[in-house]
Amino acid sequence: MKEKLNDFLFPEPQKIQIFSDQFPIPSSFPIIFEDNSFRILEPHFSKHGFSPVNNPNEALLFICKEAFTQSEAYRLQISPQQIILSASEPVGIFHGLQILCQIIDNQEFTQNLPCLEIEDFPTLERRGFMLDVSRCKVPTMESLYSLIDLLARLHINEFQLYIEHTFAFEEHQEVWKDASPFTADEIRLIDRYCQDRFIELVPNLNSFGHFERWLMHKNYKHLAECPDGFKRENPYIVRDHGTTLKPNLASLNFINSLYAEYLPNFSSNKFNVGMDEPWELGQGWSKNEVQAKGKDKVYLEHLEGIRKLVQSHGKEMQFWADVLLEEPKNAKLLPTSASPIIWGYEPSHPFAEQAETISACGLPYCLAPGTGTWRSFSGRWPNSRANIDAAISNVQRYKGEGILLTSWGDCGNHQPWATLYPPLLYGAAQAWNGKRINDTSLISGMDQLLFKNQINTASGALIELGKLDQIINSDIPNTSLCWHILFSPLPQKLVKHLKEKHEISQFEAGLTHLQSIRESISTCNKLDSTSLFVAEIALGVELSTHALQKGASLLLGKPWTPMSHKDSLFSKYKSLWLTRARSGGLPESMEILIEAITQK
Repeated sequence: MKEKLNDFLFPEPQKIQIFSDQFPIPSSFPIIFEDNSFRILEPHFSKHGFSPVNNPNEALLFICKEAFTQSEAYRLQISPQQIILSASEPVGIFHGLQILCQIIDNQEFTQNLPCLEIEDFPTLERRGFMLDVSRCKVPTMESLYSLIDLLARLHINEFQLYIEHTFAFEEHQEVWKDASPFTADEIRLIDRYCQDRFIELVPNLNSFGHFERWLMHKNYKHLAECPDGFKRENPYIVRDHGTTLKPNLASLNFINSLYAEYLPNFSSNKFNVGMDEPWELGQGWSKNEVQAKGKDKVYLEHLEGIRKLVQSHGKEMQFWADVLLEEPKNAKLLPTSASPIIWGYEPSHPFAEQAETISACGLPYCLAPGTGTWRSFSGRWPNSRANIDAAISNVQRYKGEGILLTSWGDCGNHQPWATLYPPLLYGAAQAWNGKRINDTSLISGMDQLLFKNQINTASGALIELGKLDQIINSDIPNTSLCWHILFSPLPQKLVKHLKEKHEISQFEAGLTHLQSIRESISTCNKLDSTSLFVAEIALGVELSTHALQKGASLLLGKPWTPMSHKDSLFSKYKSLWLTRARSGGLPESMEILIEAITQK
């Protein structure tokens, strides 16, 4: 029985003890709160069909106070006569409710529940997820609410929405008018929805680099380090406008005006200010200062200016640590109120070295692995799994707070939404219980949480789709080969890469693999609960197939003819986009995709 429970409880609790007795499932579930502090949870229990009563003799489910050292810990006891759910804090009761509902809703138990005792608590204190909502795809409120519900079931306790220009700043309509941005009212609604589920919505607004959506407009050009653009070789980036602000007082004043409008919509006392990848720093306005002081010192001074602004708004600063880690000794100069986020998206990323350095400086930090879904149509599942494993093991080893799993949308956000699920579920589960799970357990978790125990082939097909790069032996950092084939800005280098790194047999194996996925999902696409999920997998298969066919032609030196049914593909892409996201960024994303698909 324990093994059977482990098959569907997700994330798996830390300790499970199964008894031989059973609890008869009643027609109604009377519940009593023995501690008034837990009554704030009554709406969550009512949502799942539990009905509060005042007489303990009538109750079958008792919500009780019990001392635990961890606020999120809980104990669940099912005996033949009653169920007891206990915790020291409401958040523990909430976590226990998620597991109790999984047990009750499981199709294996139609008449009786197994008697058991579960003691559960988190391995990592901080278990976060960040979603990029600035690279074209801004989710609908319905999509976000659904995602937050999933995060709650996964015991995620921190959520960030990465924003560059997709907030409706009152005085800056020129920047966001075509982006379908979040309004202040919507952010407050999201914040409240997260609070009700014990998730902290941490504001995230880039404050230095990645400002291209602003600096491309003439009214903001004067704030740019390189107002007329720049060229960067690695990674290859060409812009006819700036992406990085000047590290000066004018920029600080401008940023502060954004903070004043943005931050009051959040209840969190934390704030991720970004500060990553200021590519042009020292190439334009600050060139002389950087030459005199060093890039690291100029950056640190500006970071300190940002930190003081954050502090003036009653927040504590989080920031991406990539520039800091170029000169790791500088971490000793930061106050302990500054919290670095160390990001890296490959299994080989030096998390150990970087975490040890930051930890030795006494700074609170977390590690940020990636979902491996961006610049991809399929995801890079084996890569993201190993990347998550490395992050979690090293944050434990070097006493970090936890992880912030990141999902980006670089270059048009073309990845199907469904590719997010395997790394999200995997990372959340391991952050909670510290256990690495195999694909079989992950598939079971997806069936449980996404499809209400409707076991089908869709979850397995998604995992297989994510293995495509492994099958074709691609090892391009931060990018899927199929994406690279269609979107590479340097066609000659692409052909050279294909001929040096790949054999035609690898592409043939990839196409065969995609065909097997296409066949497997053909049997489940009529199920209501999986139809959208399956359609997104099918889109990933179709785009990947097109890319591999083009790659094979390039490898063999044969002429390439774009697909004949491209209009149908674009229609599917648009339809699936609008099912999950707002329309604002769709024209830009489609323009990029259309150019890639139609070019010979």
